[in-house]
Amino acid sequence: MIIDCITHISQNADDVIGWGPRFLAEDLLAQMDAPRTVLGEPARIDKSIVFPALGDTVPTSTLSFEEQHAYVRQSVQKYPDRFIGGIVIHARLWSEQVKQTIVQMVRQENFRMIYIHPSLHKYWLPIQTPSEGEGSKQMLYPIFETARELNVPVLIHTGEQPYSLPATVDFVAGEFPDVKMIIAHLGTQGEMFTVESLLVAGRHKNVYVETSFAMPHMLIEAVHTIGPERVIFGSNCPPLEPTQQLLNVEEALTLEPPIGMSLPAADTRKVMGSNLAGLLGL
Repeated sequence: MIIDCITHISQNADDVIGWGPRFLAEDLLAQMDAPRTVLGEPARIDKSIVFPALGDTVPTSTLSFEEQHAYVRQSVQKYPDRFIGGIVIHARLWSEQVKQTIVQMVRQENFRMIYIHPSLHKYWLPIQTPSEGEGSKQMLYPIFETARELNVPVLIHTGEQPYSLPATVDFVAGEFPDVKMIIAHLGTQGEMFTVESLLVAGRHKNVYVETSFAMPHMLIEAVHTIGPERVIFGSNCPPLEPTQQLLNVEEALTLEPPIGMSLPAADTRKVMGSNLAGLLGL
C-alpha cells in the first residue's frame, strides 16, 4: 500500500493561511486516484490520513472542536476504505469533553493520528527549565498522555521560527518514549531545519520524520541517518500535489548516485506506506 500521512479536506475556503478554495473529500480522492507510475508500476494512493483545514483550528476560530472535525468525520464514514481520520488539536481547546470526543473518534470512528501545530496555535513545546516549560507541560502533556492511552502517533508541525524548530521536539520525545512522534515536513517548511530534525530522531527511537516539502538530498540524508524504517511519506495535499511528492521520494531514494542513493525498492516501499501501516496497526 501507499499511504499518505498528511492531507486536508474542507467544505469551505481556508482563507486564514492562504490555501484558498475549498478542497472536498472527492477532490482528494481524485488526486489519490490520478494516473501515475510508482516504481515502474501503475499506482494509486491507497489510503490517506485526512485532517480538517488548518484555518478552521486557529486561535481566532469561532468553531468548536467538534465543528472543526465534522466534515472529516463524515468523510471518513463515507469512504472508510480510503480515508483514515486525523485529529488537529489546538491545545488551548483541551478539556475533558474534548478528550472524550477524541477517545470516541479513535475507538469508534477510525481516527488514528493526532496533529499539533505550534506555529499556527502559538506555543512552544515544553522544555526542562520549570520557569519556561511548566505552563507548556500543563497545556500539552494531556495530549501526549491521551496519545499514549489510545496508542496513536502524534504528528508535530515543524519548519519555521520561533515555535516550530525541530529541536523543540527533543525534550517531549524523551519524556514520552512510548509515544510515537512524527516530525512533519522533515523540518523544512518555510526554512531548512532538516539536519536538526534528524539529530532529534537520532536521539529518540520513538521519533519518525515525514517527507512533504523535503529537499531530495535531505531525504537521502534521512535514510542514511535513521534508516528507511523511520521515514514516512506525506504529500501535504493541498497545497502540494501527491504525484510530485511521490516522485520526489522515488527519485531521491531509488535513482543511482549522484542523483539518488540506489535504495532497494523494498525499502522505498517502506517509506511510501509500510512504515505508516505499522504505526497505525493496519
